[in-house]
Amino acid sequence: MGIRVENLSYSYSGNRKGKPVLGNISLEIARGEFAVISGAAGAGKSTLIKHFNGILRPESGRVTVDGLDAHTREVRRKVGMLFQHSQNQLFEETVYKEVAFGPSNFGIRGEELEKRVHETLSLVHLDVGILKRSPFSLSGGEKRRVALAGILALRPNYLVLDEPTAGLDPEGRAKLLGRLQNIHGKGVGIVVVSHNLEEVLPFAQKLISMEEGKVVFTGSPEEYLRAGHSPVPPLARLMKELNKKGADLREDIFTAEEALKELQKLRQEEPEKEKGISGKGTAETEVAEKGATETEIAEKGATETGIAEKGAAETEIAEKGPTEKGATETEIAEKGAAETEIAEKGPTEKGATETEIAEKGAAEKETQDNA
Repeated sequence: MGIRVENLSYSYSGNRKGKPVLGNISLEIARGEFAVISGAAGAGKSTLIKHFNGILRPESGRVTVDGLDAHTREVRRKVGMLFQHSQNQLFEETVYKEVAFGPSNFGIRGEELEKRVHETLSLVHLDVGILKRSPFSLSGGEKRRVALAGILALRPNYLVLDEPTAGLDPEGRAKLLGRLQNIHGKGVGIVVVSHNLEEVLPFAQKLISMEEGKVVFTGSPEEYLRAGHSPVPPLARLMKELNKKGADLREDIFTAEEALKELQKLRQEEPEKEKGISGKGTAETEVAEKGATETEIAEKGATETGIAEKGAAETEIAEKGPTEKGATETEIAEKGAAETEIAEKGPTEKGATETEIAEKGAAEKETQDNA
């Protein structure tokens, strides 16, 4: 069940170019789905939706709604259509008659009709005090809401809107889209034709993109962005540019709230990176300090070894006892005295002494030889 288009082609009579406005289109919109049809001017969007409730008939192909041919009377009740300049759909003398026109044509009378008029007026946030006023005395935004109330009074299964936010200020657009979301929440399928993807994609479950009378994409908004189609909403384009510069952000962003969350994640990642760098520096400092400490310990060990060796030498001397120590000290003293005596005698006496020593040595040698 849903709106089903099969091999639809259509050309306006008198088209000199001979090129069909719609060329062999096939698509499906499920019951209760929120779908957006996008594309540049002249892509065939408005022509396509006019086939959904039988305003136009296909040259070839077929359009059905819940299994019924789109040109039947029942489908006109099932599919409510709000055109771009919806104020041009108004024609009754009072707001009450305007809202009641649709359901009364389908046989609704009495209390039920009264109930529907009041309910739908409340749904579009209009006060019942305007029911006796002329719709042409209202503001542009109020006229659109009266036209929308007249369609909703039929309790359609599908609501199709052609550029519903055109000409509205930001506040008016936000309010209208909020109302559509509420209506969708009640189980009504919504089909919005819009070239402004930024404002409608946050609500869309399905996106249908058209170019020159053909459907070039059908799928979820997320799939649309991942596939690299254009145009790209500004927020999604911003995320893509940031990712080119090294960020790691979602690119399927449709609302300012989602973008803010992603940017906050980016800010949270910066302290983590700084923390990692700081941690690395601390570790390197600890290693350096540890190395310095180990060097100190090694030096201290060498010093202690030297002290130990010195202690061992002193101990060895001490163990030799006073006799050996005394003998050694006497030898040193005698040698010192001899050197002192030689120095005092001068070079002549030194030479004489050396001669005497030499003669003494020769005499001792001769004695040895005789023996």
